[in-house]
Amino acid sequence: MLKYPYLFKPIKINRFTYKNRIVTGPMLFPMAFQDKEKGMVHYRNIEDRARGGAAAVMLGETSVNFADASRLPFHPVDFNKYSGSDFEGFKQYADIIHKYDAVALIEIFHAGLAKDLLPGGPNPRGPISFIREDGVPVEQMDGKMMAQCCEDFATTAAFMQAAGFDGVLTHSGHGWLFSQFLSPVYNKRTDKYGGSLENRARFPVEIFESIRKRVGPDFIIEARISGRDGVPGGIEADDVGRFCHMIEGIVDSVHISAGLYFNPVATNQFSSMFAAYGCNADLSATVKKYTSLPVGVIGGINSPEIAEKIIADGKADFILISRQAIADPDFPNKALNGKEDEIRKCLRCYNCFAGSPHVYKYDFRKMTGYCTVNPKATPQVELANLPAPQGSRKVLVVGGGPAGLQAAITAAERGHQVILMEKGGRLGGLLNFTDFDVNKNDLRNFKNLLVREVGKLKVNVKLNTEVTPAVIKQIQPDAVILALGSSILKPSLPGIGNAIHALDVYENANRVGKRVVMVGGGLVGCETGLHLAKTGHTVTVIEMLERLADESFGMYREALLSEMEKCKVSSKVQTKCLEITPRSVKVETHEGTLEFIQADTVVYALGMKPNSTAELKFAAGKVPVYEVGDCVRAAKVVDAVNEGFLVAYKVI
Repeated sequence: MLKYPYLFKPIKINRFTYKNRIVTGPMLFPMAFQDKEKGMVHYRNIEDRARGGAAAVMLGETSVNFADASRLPFHPVDFNKYSGSDFEGFKQYADIIHKYDAVALIEIFHAGLAKDLLPGGPNPRGPISFIREDGVPVEQMDGKMMAQCCEDFATTAAFMQAAGFDGVLTHSGHGWLFSQFLSPVYNKRTDKYGGSLENRARFPVEIFESIRKRVGPDFIIEARISGRDGVPGGIEADDVGRFCHMIEGIVDSVHISAGLYFNPVATNQFSSMFAAYGCNADLSATVKKYTSLPVGVIGGINSPEIAEKIIADGKADFILISRQAIADPDFPNKALNGKEDEIRKCLRCYNCFAGSPHVYKYDFRKMTGYCTVNPKATPQVELANLPAPQGSRKVLVVGGGPAGLQAAITAAERGHQVILMEKGGRLGGLLNFTDFDVNKNDLRNFKNLLVREVGKLKVNVKLNTEVTPAVIKQIQPDAVILALGSSILKPSLPGIGNAIHALDVYENANRVGKRVVMVGGGLVGCETGLHLAKTGHTVTVIEMLERLADESFGMYREALLSEMEKCKVSSKVQTKCLEITPRSVKVETHEGTLEFIQADTVVYALGMKPNSTAELKFAAGKVPVYEVGDCVRAAKVVDAVNEGFLVAYKVI
């Protein structure tokens, strides 16, 4: 008996039978293959998804032209040319996916008015002409431009068909071209392409008709549509459902996302850890009332239990996982084989994709694809190029935090004899605070998963054991991995003895009074302050810098600050703490004004200091020693896990 019968019931879309109801969403940029080194990593990640058991594997954003459609500076592709390195590059994706009995799909896209003004390129084009907030003029698309756009979509789809793909996904949501015409927010036209829903839908329908005419009946055309824009005056699920009814007979299936790229967190374009699991399922349920098309849904689905319930409740016909497919591409097979407790669940932490380069200026090519819980996904490493062990080595791992746990797991999986020693009475290190933090359910699950994995492997775990030079000499390891972590940095601040550290509030909740002043508005201070606000405290955060959570950025920082605002966490930036008294904090504002902020409890989060490794390194002598995680410098979980994984490959 299948534990998830709805999730693993086949479904037919066009002429293809999907072996289950799990599709991996369009997360990776396929044109990364043009970079030989990064391309190999992308091919590996796509193969991992296909091997992992998904019914269909989908590649991400591919512009239909490289003039007015493209928003990213990839090398242009001639979609009329069915030979050469670009054609073979796309074909290789399809071939890889088909090796594992999965349907191969690729997303094709036009940025419309949202495209970046690339050097030498034309102005952006959209439903109407106007000047964007960044000063870039947008041209209104006329009949000739629209006809060319239809041709571009058809040509690109035919190219993908020739390259071996089974279908294309048109990105019809998130504020890109289709969405711009469908949404009353963007489409203010007064001709036959504006006004009523039927008129606003006219151009998107023309594009779909052009694609279908070119590719024939046996090629999947799917539409990704925002179930709602998430802003006042935007399109809502009922109109989206009516639009889906209009494209029946042309399009084979739709999947429902949400939101707009320029406001991704608030509109759930990429749901944060503060959003509900399966956050778009009610939208897809509404759409299903209007259409006979198979309807998929994406957004915050990181467990088979959530996926099963969405389908069982009739809210969608299939589910899509994007960030979860990075976190664990084996999600389908693990769910099928009763190993759901081994699934590395997506944290929705945004390390894999900090946000649209339009909104958050960063080098997406260097950062996209990193994963906190799946170090194999890192775009910087091709695993096939890493050395294989030349023998089974005795490896001593010192420290049972995330870096040490991952190092022990990877070293054991590579056949080494691993001894893991932890000074405390339990594994997990600093992540044990997640047992109490109301916002860290998924991170707690990950910490517990690491502990379980160590337990399943032949790792000799010794708790309550402090590693000294004598211990190293007694064990005589072939390699030592030091994951000693960090300790609380207690500043020489007048009255600091009247305060408690942020990490102490979790296991000592009864010590925390109603009114809390958090001294230190970095990531730890903000997250702890948010936890306290959600557990009944009134919180004020004091920060010397100009902004809170300064070491964070992109969508996670935006989500965190938004959640703090919702929970009425007060803050004072550019404010220096001068003294802590038993009932207040004396501060100096950036204007030089002195203030006393009343508090029942003062909490501080002013950094951590790496624990020293010098003594143990010296004791190891000529034995190779590797340092990972917080004992090197203050590290995030993503750094600790990736370093722990990679350092285990150095033991050969």
